[in-house]
Amino acid sequence: MERVTRRNFLAGAIGGSAALGASSVSGALPSGKSSAAPASGAQGSPGKRFTRRMEEMTSREVEFYLKDGGGLVFIPFGPVSGHGAFIPMGMHALWATALSVLMAEKADGLVFPPTYTVMAGATQTFRGTVHFPVGEQVSILKRIARSLNDAGFRRVVLVGGTTPENTGGIVAVRELFDETGKPFWFIEGERVLSAPEVKAVYEGYPGNFGETLLCLAAMKILGCERPIPAPEWAREIESKRDGKGDQPDEIRNDVVALRTWGQVGFKYYEEGNHGNHGTAGIVYKGRLDVDMAVEVLEKCADFLAPILAKLSHYADWLDQHPFQYIRASERLNER
Repeated sequence: MERVTRRNFLAGAIGGSAALGASSVSGALPSGKSSAAPASGAQGSPGKRFTRRMEEMTSREVEFYLKDGGGLVFIPFGPVSGHGAFIPMGMHALWATALSVLMAEKADGLVFPPTYTVMAGATQTFRGTVHFPVGEQVSILKRIARSLNDAGFRRVVLVGGTTPENTGGIVAVRELFDETGKPFWFIEGERVLSAPEVKAVYEGYPGNFGETLLCLAAMKILGCERPIPAPEWAREIESKRDGKGDQPDEIRNDVVALRTWGQVGFKYYEEGNHGNHGTAGIVYKGRLDVDMAVEVLEKCADFLAPILAKLSHYADWLDQHPFQYIRASERLNER
């Protein structure tokens, strides 16, 4: 499978591909990341980019992108939070960033650096987790989104992985719309996993498909591939099927009932509550499951890319239909 890393984008990356030899993540660090130079003329030339990531671009390259008719930017975000033995703490933002980069390649967009000033929720009991109140998360996301919109990015897309960061993402795009009258889109990566064409890639996988594989795949896409943590344990399947849930026995039924029919605050009490259940390092259908997860993220980007056109159409329609109060128009004779 050909891979596109953040330092190996060819000019005119939409629909194109850049080759990078995929190295195994099953036991050792990769022998070395690609150091291939950008394609001829890709650096410093109007309309041509060697990367989609704004932190690696000059302001002039951003200016040229906008002048050439570009106007799409993705803002990935997620907490630094504990996930047990197999999953790096930046998993949610890594997932969001990889998905953003893949979509940017397909839709001629740019990617803002990932934001980690994010609500961590129930994971605060893991050492190293840094929690921000949801209000602070919303404020930061709105500041980034509005600044980029003011700079000329007409389509601004927030990208998160799953809960709890989705709370701030949903609030941010709602408030931005209320304040500006412009549509800002929030994509929740977990929802896209249920799309039939995406689900078909991992359906039948014998292990537990989820954040363990998605994180390792995201890191591979982003060029920061790492070995699978605790590889022997990660490959086990049967030991992950205990079904104990994420709360102590004394309160499990209570918390489950409250969360089933609404929402309530909760936290984790031991490592196994939020981790150690995923699998990685299993060969499935002739390839490593991490490579399967790379394809899952690519399929997610394929699924989402056409929907970006709908965001553009919606924005155009709103420009032509500014806010006005609704007037009764039917059966006015009935009072």
